Amino acid sequence: MPARGWLDREMDMLASCLARGFAAPFAVFLLALALALPARAGDIASRRILGFSPDGTRFAFEEYGIQDGSGFPYANIYVVDTVRNRWIDGTPFRVLLQDERASLEEARRRAASRAARLLHRLQITPRGETLAQNPVTELSADPHSVTVAVRPGYPTDASLTFTLTEFPLASRRCARYTDQPTRGYRLYIAEGQGRRRLLHADKRIPKSRGCPLNYAISDILHYRPSGNRSVYVVIISVFRVGFEGPDRRFIAAGYRLRR
Repeated sequence: MPARGWLDREMDMLASCLARGFAAPFAVFLLALALALPARAGDIASRRILGFSPDGTRFAFEEYGIQDGSGFPYANIYVVDTVRNRWIDGTPFRVLLQDERASLEEARRRAASRAARLLHRLQITPRGETLAQNPVTELSADPHSVTVAVRPGYPTDASLTFTLTEFPLASRRCARYTDQPTRGYRLYIAEGQGRRRLLHADKRIPKSRGCPLNYAISDILHYRPSGNRSVYVVIISVFRVGFEGPDRRFIAAGYRLRR
């Protein structure tokens, strides 16, 4: 489905129906998600890791859920170039079934069918391991900083710390739909006790991200191809303006360890 279609419909519906905005510290927001009445809940997407290519330069995952407001099921499959930190040409594969009677399983099946040829060509299969997870219901963990072992079996002093910071980043497009301030993010890494280095810094908010209000580290994944450097992928939760409350979607950033 073309990007303009699905996003413009969602944002136009939001502009006409959104009755109140969102502004709260991240921890308060998570608590609200856990305790809010269903009518106030946003669309909290789920994700499934599909895996890496044999050389680790490609990574894929699925995002899926039921769109708030419309009740339409959706499924998106992202294929990420872990070297350049961008989507592979021709992706993501997006499916939105504009029928509230349609099933989520059908949306996921259609997305999988569309992505099957590319995933097969890239030989993407479940590889590697999850080093850390921070589900949306977790209230005690720091959503902006995660320290992990370099890989399973390594001593704990061989560590990596991923740190995410947020900052105000205006979007004229989003200003048409909400008066809430939109935000960008920076992602840093530090090896052991070394100085942290910048992996990513937003310069603008891409249209595909919607109107982001907050970010959180969701997962840290690791894969070490035979004879090559370790590859790490950070999956980031993006909490954006939604129809009935903040919606969660996902983005991913890759990093290759130099050692």
